Amino acid sequence: MAHADLATETDFRIAPQSLATALTAFSELTHIQVVTAAADLRSLRSPGVMQRATAATALQALLRGTSLRFQVVGADTVVIVAADATETAPPPPPPPGSPELIDDLLVIGHGYTRASNTLAPRDAAARLSGAPAQTFLAELPGVNMQNSDPFGLYEFGNSLRVRGFSSEQVGTSLDGVPLETYDVRDGSPPERFVDSEELSTVTVAQGSGDVMMPSYHALGGSVRYFTAEPGGDWHAALSSVVGSNDLTRVYARLDTPAWWAGGPIAYASASRTRAVQFDNSRAEMAVDHATFKLRQDFALGSALLSYRYGQRDDHDMQDYDARGRVSTSFDLLEQPTGDAERDALYYGYWTNGRTDHLLSLRWESELAGGWKFDALPYFEHKRGYGYAGVAPSAAISQYDEATSADTGVPGRTDIVPYDGSGITQRLESLKGDRRGLTLGLRYEAWRHTVQAGGWVERYRFAQDRPLYNVDDDGRIEDGGVPILVYYDRHYDTQVAQYYLKDSSHWFDTRLQLDVGFKGLYVDREFHGIPNRDAFNLQQTAHIDRVDRDAFQPQLGLTYRLDEALELFGNYAENFSTAPRNAIGSVTYDPALRPETSHNVDLGLRGHGEQFSAAVSAYYIDYAHRILTLTVTNPYRISEEVYRNVGSIHTYGLEAASYWKPARGWRFGSTLSLNRSRFQNDYARYDAALQETMTVAVSGKTLPDTPDLMASLSAQYRHGGLSASAEAKYTGRRYSTATNDEHVPGNTVVNAAVAYEFAATRAQWPGLQLQLTVHNLFDEHYVGYISPSEFVDNDNHGSFRLGAPRSVYLSLAMDWR
Repeated sequence: MAHADLATETDFRIAPQSLATALTAFSELTHIQVVTAAADLRSLRSPGVMQRATAATALQALLRGTSLRFQVVGADTVVIVAADATETAPPPPPPPGSPELIDDLLVIGHGYTRASNTLAPRDAAARLSGAPAQTFLAELPGVNMQNSDPFGLYEFGNSLRVRGFSSEQVGTSLDGVPLETYDVRDGSPPERFVDSEELSTVTVAQGSGDVMMPSYHALGGSVRYFTAEPGGDWHAALSSVVGSNDLTRVYARLDTPAWWAGGPIAYASASRTRAVQFDNSRAEMAVDHATFKLRQDFALGSALLSYRYGQRDDHDMQDYDARGRVSTSFDLLEQPTGDAERDALYYGYWTNGRTDHLLSLRWESELAGGWKFDALPYFEHKRGYGYAGVAPSAAISQYDEATSADTGVPGRTDIVPYDGSGITQRLESLKGDRRGLTLGLRYEAWRHTVQAGGWVERYRFAQDRPLYNVDDDGRIEDGGVPILVYYDRHYDTQVAQYYLKDSSHWFDTRLQLDVGFKGLYVDREFHGIPNRDAFNLQQTAHIDRVDRDAFQPQLGLTYRLDEALELFGNYAENFSTAPRNAIGSVTYDPALRPETSHNVDLGLRGHGEQFSAAVSAYYIDYAHRILTLTVTNPYRISEEVYRNVGSIHTYGLEAASYWKPARGWRFGSTLSLNRSRFQNDYARYDAALQETMTVAVSGKTLPDTPDLMASLSAQYRHGGLSASAEAKYTGRRYSTATNDEHVPGNTVVNAAVAYEFAATRAQWPGLQLQLTVHNLFDEHYVGYISPSEFVDNDNHGSFRLGAPRSVYLSLAMDWR
């Protein structure tokens, strides 16, 4: 790096944004190394600086309103500290020329009172342009992430688990907007909205999310995705990727300067991805994204308008068994055979699609007396479909049940029989609208930072699944009368959450205490036809359920042993409402209790010039687990019902380290040891034996939760050249609660090499060429597991293969 000092004047164009990314931009512009020992930069925002000024003046402007200041430790190094910190010897500067600025400090999560890690996706090893947002979590300890392919194009083949909790039990937000949940039917997985090029940071709290996290399903941790804001200057970016399985992807972004003096700044972006499945070259997959952001700054605040659009269309993927062989129960055909019974599994009949719109407006302002206020109203509009083939014999049997005097209503005219025209098709339609608002108030005085706020949301969601005949040309006759209806469900969910949190510093800021609590109220109303049995009897249901917990406490602390080491600990109680299907798809049990969890974290972190590491131990008591099972009923042999069936105890150890031994080199490693065990057996009704039996799961391992995971990563940067590689080991995973079926452990290695060509003229773009290889050694392994964890039956889990070796070449251009 060139020599620089704080007296040098520079034209700064750093827009208001998170403090972490603002400091990175400052360092890149001035060549001044920024080191920080301050807590949680991710939660702080910088007002930016848009003027010609000295580096010292610009840095003061970036820190304005944050209660932080800087100390000079060299001609090209400063350290960021708390404004009330005592004058102590600053840490030594990092090695001259180190290419990383503050990313190592962010990765380990310095200052958090719980196990937490933050990633800057641009620094992730072997990163792939266009990879789904959750891909970057794979290198973190405690996280088991599986994708259907490197781009996650099939949503039903993607999964995420954190310390044994599924993605539907983990709180998720995007730029502060709650996504709630990963469920691909009624939820909003982040890949619906986000292009990886726009991710600035991803913060994961493995043990328990902060009390400020808006969620009514989070029993475990939280994942917060943050994306870039408008840059405030003319800037254009264009990238393309081509590769295995006919993959083509194009991404473009344009940033604008202020539209007039003192006016707003903005950016717009869009991407288009097309590919085929690696195990079916006929099955096309498509994803489109578009984003628009507009930011306006005021004297005492700012407003950010965001709009996101996502469109997905895919074919269902082939199922496999636990050893990676084609499943006989769901063997999709690549060509029709002419036999209508067999052709019901022709892949062309098994398709899905989603269209999502997400609009939000974030307002932040500074009030009198040191108060800060933020508000985030949002609206999400979603539509979806799903087609599937149904064999004629099944359609005939199901129609007969609906019109039989024993199981249905004879003589009904709301349905028609199978017309003999070949296969039949079922159509699932999904509709959802979410309206919500988050509010926050922050006040700093003496040793304390007090935060209070809340979240309200109303979510109306509907799904129906009728079965139709097809015409002679094979088109579904969805404009007419169906053969039958599997369900027609309508949900109205109203949520209210509030929180109060106090963070205080003691003993010359060595000790930080976080004390807080949150309360949650969820009113869920269901009406409609819950299942096929109800449709057969022409019955409807109307159920209203309220789940509440007014006081969920959380206590956390960090204690700084010296400038490099700190201890941390956290205790949190969490609460989750009953799942949607518990009141809509089966016989409702009003005695059903909400699930709860008690989370404990203890650990040690260390930050050095060249080496950073963290180790944490945790314990989770997950109680009142909800399971779908069958119960004895003299009038219906296998009636399904959701029941509380006991608890799960989880404990483990996680470690992460990052080492920079020399200029341009960086190594990382993680280790996760986890034991998630059922504590109780439960009873189920065996339809074949017509008797109640005990399912012995006490002491068994939670499905899809490996006892051991480990990763290694390496990166090298010199001039325009960069190279990286990462290896992730995932241990044995069970697919059943009784642990009688498992998937063996596997190791997947990804690698990338890139070269950046600097622009030789001001008007020319910078170019970067990158080659990425996913699954370098072509490991044959099972990735996604759909375990029999939440549904008790006689079947085992379903599986999908991990993608084989895939090669991608990308070209990126950047005009500034």
